[in-house]
Amino acid sequence: MSAPESKPKKRRPTARAGGADPAPPPAAEPAQSSARKHEPTARRVSARARGEGEPDINGTNGSPAVPSAEARTIIPGPSADAPTPSASTAGESTGDTVRELERDLAGLLSDVHSADGDAVARQRAAEAIGRIAARLYPDAPPPLPADDGLLNGARQLLSTDYYLRQLGRFAMRGRSDHVDDFGLDPTYEARIIPLLDAIYQRYFRVQVEGAERIPSKGGVMLVCNHSGALPWDGVMLKVALRHAHPDRRALRWLTDDFVFHSPFLGAWLNRIGAVRACPENAERLLEQGELLAVFPEGVKGVTKPFSQRYRLQRFGRGGHVKLALRARVPVIPVAIVGGEETYPVLYRVRAFAKALGLPYIPVTPTFPWLGPLGLVPLPSRWRIVVGEPLQEIEALDAYAAEDGVVVNDLNEQLRASVQRLVQEALRTRGPNAFF
Repeated sequence: MSAPESKPKKRRPTARAGGADPAPPPAAEPAQSSARKHEPTARRVSARARGEGEPDINGTNGSPAVPSAEARTIIPGPSADAPTPSASTAGESTGDTVRELERDLAGLLSDVHSADGDAVARQRAAEAIGRIAARLYPDAPPPLPADDGLLNGARQLLSTDYYLRQLGRFAMRGRSDHVDDFGLDPTYEARIIPLLDAIYQRYFRVQVEGAERIPSKGGVMLVCNHSGALPWDGVMLKVALRHAHPDRRALRWLTDDFVFHSPFLGAWLNRIGAVRACPENAERLLEQGELLAVFPEGVKGVTKPFSQRYRLQRFGRGGHVKLALRARVPVIPVAIVGGEETYPVLYRVRAFAKALGLPYIPVTPTFPWLGPLGLVPLPSRWRIVVGEPLQEIEALDAYAAEDGVVVNDLNEQLRASVQRLVQEALRTRGPNAFF
């Protein structure tokens, strides 16, 4: 048999050679274009999404054709009246997710206790704990082998930083979003002030004299005696000026390195106004017009035994005098009486002090015999006396800070003024330090 005769394929009309006009389109094309114009938008959009291209003018799915201007369909955007997600909605959804996770975890733990002998239930609980850990900590390591059971699932959950983040959020509650350059936290200070007021008025029963001698504005340096095994003198002076000064001036005071770097104590003092003692910090505070208190005795003031109480030690090399001369600020002597009786130092242990970062370990009538309770200060009566500004420093210019003889002479005069105020405060307070 001979092969069936093949019919020639019909070709679409093409343009003639030489740039002649193409053949006219079929007569049915205008009707089809009109029908395509009114074609539903969803059909054409779905065709584009499937990558099939738009139907051509003959109704077949060929290569995508460029629609005419009148056949293009504009897909409307979101309406102005449509609701948009807000930050509160996002926060609520996050909170709901966390609560859902907590409920799932509580349910899983109860299932573990109830399915003690059921290996299948324990395996399901282990897998569920692994899923919860993956949701709480996306960067968690891959799930541990199933043969290890529930213990490895719990270990995977506890190995994440979820609980550390929660502890950090709890520790930051009630704190301000901004602290100053030296670490003062206004929010925390406002919260702790009522407690300090109670200690000031009822426990130490502080009396203040001469607070009005402190200028109301501008940089001022207060030079004070240092006493007590723990630095209550700077805290009580801050509270005293807040109560007794006419303008309730805020005080910043320099604290020793061993106190500033002590765990808990250094951070607590720093948040309520203490600043690490160094010339740069003192100079910046005075330039900003702050009221600054310094304790030139340093560590020697708090390490002297009770038998030498209220006997001022050497005032260093006069660094505070040089700073006051360069900053051109008034220097006022201040006596603080009462701190020596809060922790009567009977003996100093230096054997293990360096290992703890302390200059010494004090032995008092209550510490270390009562343990942590021995750190509670004794309820002595305090008296604070503010003297007159030292006129000799105000009469000199900044160049006097380079003269060592002048600086030493002014330093000794300042130490003598503070010692005289201390003796006066002791006589005014009376022989009994507690009643």
